[in-house]
Amino acid sequence: MSEPRANPTVRSVPIEGGRLELLELQGGSGTPLLVLGGVEHGLRPLERTEHVIVRRRERRTIRRPVTVMGRPLPDDPRDASILLHPRVIADAVARVLGTLPRPVAIEAESGGGRIALWLTVDHPELVARLVLVSAASETPARSPMAERLGRWVVLAEAHDWGRLFAGFALQMRPAVEDAPSDSFTAAARLQPRPSTPERFIAELRATLDASSFVTHRLDEIHVPTLVIAGGRDQVVPADRSRQIADEIQGARFVLDPGSGHTVRATFAGYDELVEAFLAEGDAPPAAAG
Repeated sequence: MSEPRANPTVRSVPIEGGRLELLELQGGSGTPLLVLGGVEHGLRPLERTEHVIVRRRERRTIRRPVTVMGRPLPDDPRDASILLHPRVIADAVARVLGTLPRPVAIEAESGGGRIALWLTVDHPELVARLVLVSAASETPARSPMAERLGRWVVLAEAHDWGRLFAGFALQMRPAVEDAPSDSFTAAARLQPRPSTPERFIAELRATLDASSFVTHRLDEIHVPTLVIAGGRDQVVPADRSRQIADEIQGARFVLDPGSGHTVRATFAGYDELVEAFLAEGDAPPAAAG
């Protein structure tokens, strides 16, 4: 493992109606990697969480530079419902990526997966390779997935953060037959209020909006794609992730039967699998002359 990068900083890039945060980490000479996390990135800005992010992503910098992208921060919180739509976020990300000299690989988790899909179908020239983890291309109406997201919206709009985070604590775990312990609920009630709840609520609402669904365009994706799912995911059922792999020609699907929604943290072979996939897209080193 390489030594931690010193003094990581967050850069703020102006976009129409707000700004977009980027945490950039120097790395090896491989294809640059863009990281798009889940909807929880809308709970607070990236700034002041730099060292947590570095600990999670440091391993990727051994072979390639890494950019972790936050969610848009609207100038006016009332505009969050516009800026936090997955397709609008993808367009904002595309404007930032358009300044780079070559396409990037993308590693996207959960809600970041739908942003990555819109980015790939609308701006295919910017994407070289795609890793989607615990992701869904749509939220079917009246499905358990839609009902769960709807409950999160209700709790967030009521500022009932204790119950919301209690649900997170339980639903991010692998599904089990035993009843959950009340200790999770008690611990979750100690969570502080998010600093930017309007972003989190707006993205949840947009995920339920049929205009955010991208399934009908998955056959337009022609970049190498790896889809990873947890067999006991309580947030995004594995069959929703498998649907993405089935619709993208040549996509690989990997299921870790024991993992829940946080596959990256619980799948023992996750890093090796993703690193090997990303390395397939790296240019071979130049021969010594």
